[in-house]
Amino acid sequence: MNKVLAFSISGMGLTGAVLIISVALLFNTPIGNVLKIVTVGSTTAFVIFTISALVFRRRLGEKIE
Repeated sequence: MNKVLAFSISGMGLTGAVLIISVALLFNTPIGNVLKIVTVGSTTAFVIFTISALVFRRRLGEKIE
């Protein structure tokens, strides 16, 4: 369970970094639609990793108590 929580947190950080870079490129768009797809994909992955990290943290807290 600890490995899954660590994977979710590291995935959240990685997708957050990609999201920060891709949002900055939206204002001077060299690629167009591909950049928008990457931004939407990064946002979706970030939300999924965030929710899974919160759920796993709650389950881990219940297991300890």
